[in-house]
Amino acid sequence: MPSAPKVLIACDVIARLKQLDDGVVGGLFGHFHDGTLVVQGIGIQTDSNPSVSSFLKNVPSEVELCGGFTTGDKVEEAQHCFSQFILQSEGKVAFPLLLSCVKNELKAHFLLDGSISGVKYSTATNAQIASAFIYFRTKAEFVIDAETTQQGIKVALANFRQKVLSNDVAFLLPSNRLFLMGATSQKVSGVPGITADHKIKDLLDSEHDNKEYDILLAHMHLKGTKEQGKEYVQSIAPLLRHVRRSFETANIVVKIDVLSQVHRNAKVGSLCNVLSKSVLCGLRLVEESLSHQVSSDKQNISNPEMYHFLPVQSSLFISAMYPKSSSDANLKRQRELLHQSFGYALDQPLFRRSQSYKFPEERASGGPLTNPHEGLNSGVKEGQASVVKGLYSYHHYMQDRFDDNGWGCAYRSLQTIVSWFRLQGYTEINVPTHKQIQECLVKIGDKPSSFVGSRKWIGSTEVSFVLETMLGVTSKILTASTGEEVGSLGSELAYHFQTHGTPIMIGGGVLAHTIIGVDFNRSTGEIKFLILDPHYTGGEDIATITSKGWVGWKDNKFWTKNAFYNLCLPLRPIGDI
Repeated sequence: MPSAPKVLIACDVIARLKQLDDGVVGGLFGHFHDGTLVVQGIGIQTDSNPSVSSFLKNVPSEVELCGGFTTGDKVEEAQHCFSQFILQSEGKVAFPLLLSCVKNELKAHFLLDGSISGVKYSTATNAQIASAFIYFRTKAEFVIDAETTQQGIKVALANFRQKVLSNDVAFLLPSNRLFLMGATSQKVSGVPGITADHKIKDLLDSEHDNKEYDILLAHMHLKGTKEQGKEYVQSIAPLLRHVRRSFETANIVVKIDVLSQVHRNAKVGSLCNVLSKSVLCGLRLVEESLSHQVSSDKQNISNPEMYHFLPVQSSLFISAMYPKSSSDANLKRQRELLHQSFGYALDQPLFRRSQSYKFPEERASGGPLTNPHEGLNSGVKEGQASVVKGLYSYHHYMQDRFDDNGWGCAYRSLQTIVSWFRLQGYTEINVPTHKQIQECLVKIGDKPSSFVGSRKWIGSTEVSFVLETMLGVTSKILTASTGEEVGSLGSELAYHFQTHGTPIMIGGGVLAHTIIGVDFNRSTGEIKFLILDPHYTGGEDIATITSKGWVGWKDNKFWTKNAFYNLCLPLRPIGDI
């Protein structure tokens, strides 16, 4: 019998288990390779998600059921849940992992031959998990003419599904000009020196970047020819069947867009089978979406679209298919089920379209940097750091080919704040221009009409007015009579980042900045502020921005000693997903 694997549990999985109510049970999902089991996700068993397939359809292929958990003190409850899941699946788990989490204490066990024994585990950060895997995004597109019934949809997709099952497909990796053909024959062509026995990591051009996921694009192609043996000739003998009845059909564009998570040391020859498996999963999601639509409104069938999400602090991609014509409001119930299924609180949106993961080929070149503060340390001894939650874009002077040098710093801080609400899915409005901000203030009567097109400053109060008018977001205003007094706000700012997590605009004297974090030692009083400086006028060069201190931790001496400061703390809507 093989030896038990080393166990790594993602930090965010542990955090979510500790936040769940008592008595919750569910499954564990992860990846096993090279003698290591990496636990990346949880699936909570509910009436809406009674089977393991309900979870696996939303995660990358090669992520599988690996155990069960309970937030009660009886690990047997985790065993029972796992047993139910494994009976419903076709897979087999060699070393089922059982977790019990009681009063913030997590214990791990293996289930071997019906007996439960304790096991040690280590935690894994997102960066550690990202460094172990390579992700493949597989795309395909085809058109079906289907009868607008659930059976009609199933029949129309069956032909395409059979081609995948019969290995009548090939996969092109454009970045490598590599063709993969035949899940059983493991044929590889197109790149000299790359064979089926090479490791997946050999397909990368460079070493892994700790800030990024290594993602390779793959396109699936149908074979245009087929070996014409005796069986093939017999199979194409004409057979006509005439059925007289009336029915409705629809012409539907099917777009497959699926993810696979593959260990870096896996063999290239295994890829074709992995990618085929992910396409089959995508077809099931397409069928599920179309079947649901024809059962409710067959007159208005909309093409289903796949979205991939990587929730904040998570290492596991979660995918969802939404009908193209459905509004975010109509998709709320589907998003709620994703939150509940994967153990995410219902206090903020995670699965709105605008929050989908932006793959390298989708990112605008030359645009504002996203989260340039990541990786910076404050240096506060034994301090407690509280920073912005989620994503934002860094806005500063001279962006968008617009010269606001010397007067537009508060406008840029406001743009950063709006970008946060947009990237977190709270709004779909674009980041406003200086002119749009000025027009908003004129419209509500705060400024005269001559303000539009001027180079006049705005402050924290105007920022709060615009946020409320454009986004419906309320703000809290704090004041400090001196720069030194800003340091006394450490506890209040830390609480803001822990509860709301939004960027803060601060204005004093003739300058405005954006605060995106504080690190505070309550015993010594030492405090540092994580600052985005909107006065930067250069290009989007992360090395320059961080090394020159345009984004960085600043002590209390950063604030002008005799200046009066106003701070605008935007409050995020609670419970709006």
